[in-house]
Amino acid sequence: MHPDTASRVRQSWALILPQRKTLCRDFYQRLFDRYPELRPLFKGEIGEQADLFVTMINTVISALEHPERVRPLIEILGARHADYGVHPEDYAKFEQTLLDTLKETLGDELDAEGLAAWREVFETLAQTMQAGVAH
Repeated sequence: MHPDTASRVRQSWALILPQRKTLCRDFYQRLFDRYPELRPLFKGEIGEQADLFVTMINTVISALEHPERVRPLIEILGARHADYGVHPEDYAKFEQTLLDTLKETLGDELDAEGLAAWREVFETLAQTMQAGVAH
């Protein structure tokens, strides 16, 4: 992971914290609007799902420098998502929607380097989740 990645992600997440639940709800609404086929994969209400997503983001961000601390948890999460019906190609849909939501929410506060940092973190997260399917 690039040395500035953790710092950039933490800085932008700090800006989001006051509105994190709204951002995550907006993310899921946008995801389901763009990809209605994904909606059935999520059994709960959007608000409940958003709360779980906030918790996961906080967990991932807390371990950016030491991902091995959360790797088993992320792998289990990946296996669960596969059981729910998430396919490898769905991760790209999720990633693009997340990045678009972050850009819209943060505007000029999220520059190209910040966006690249989020992409790097998400791609690492997605790879780890998919590795959990293989176990």
